[in-house]
Amino acid sequence: MPWSLINLAVSFLAFGVLARISPCNPRQRAFVSRDLADNTLYWFLGVLTFGGLADLYIHTGLGLTLGARASAAVLSGYGMAARLPLALQALLVLVAMDFIQYWLHRLFHGHTLWPFHAIHHSAEELDWTTTYRIHPVNFAVYSAGALALVRLIGFSPAAFLIIGPFNLVIGPLVHANLDWTFGPFRYVLASPVYHRWHHVKDPAIYNRNFAPTFPIFDLMFGTFYMPKGVLPADYGVDGVPGHFIGQLIYPFRIIAGRLGPARKARLPVAAA
Repeated sequence: MPWSLINLAVSFLAFGVLARISPCNPRQRAFVSRDLADNTLYWFLGVLTFGGLADLYIHTGLGLTLGARASAAVLSGYGMAARLPLALQALLVLVAMDFIQYWLHRLFHGHTLWPFHAIHHSAEELDWTTTYRIHPVNFAVYSAGALALVRLIGFSPAAFLIIGPFNLVIGPLVHANLDWTFGPFRYVLASPVYHRWHHVKDPAIYNRNFAPTFPIFDLMFGTFYMPKGVLPADYGVDGVPGHFIGQLIYPFRIIAGRLGPARKARLPVAAA
């Protein structure tokens, strides 16, 4: 929790100041967006449900709680992956995670799982805090599920610790209200403008730019969208409740509504 609070405070100041200096959408508030209250609740929900496990994993991995034995354990993996140089393992973990999350992200834009992901897209003022606006079901599959799959390959836990600081920064950065495109590197690393296009209301556009970190996957699979000289605006989706509790319930209500007509269609027709 302390590390999470420090990260939150630094992000609030850094991205707030940068949004004043170089905003993508100048009319949007730099520090306190209209969705800040809901996004803060999602952050607390994430810390309560998943943050404790993450802190324990990090502290144990660094040997801060169990000493030398933990330090040895965190460097161990299994199979060929664990025998690679640690820096190479970290890079491969990033690429593997991005590839898996690219396809999971596309899956969440499909009819079945979209109600869960629509919560993330419902923010009408997109800023760095939107990173935390994720339904627990979405998080469990998209983040925890992808992490578990990559971990099964056998990489050393230390490789995951190495990329930890990068992952803490890249999520808030790509959601931040910044007009950064990364110029010639736009195809190498996800930029704020690249990801903000993914959050516009137009379905023809928000069904693009799925890669969380490396746009090369969108280029490979035909989903890259980043027109030069144009900046994204008008974010959100219609139909999602405007309050935290309603948003948590929303996907289940939609799914229940779909099952109702299907259940009625399966009922036998009474004889005349």
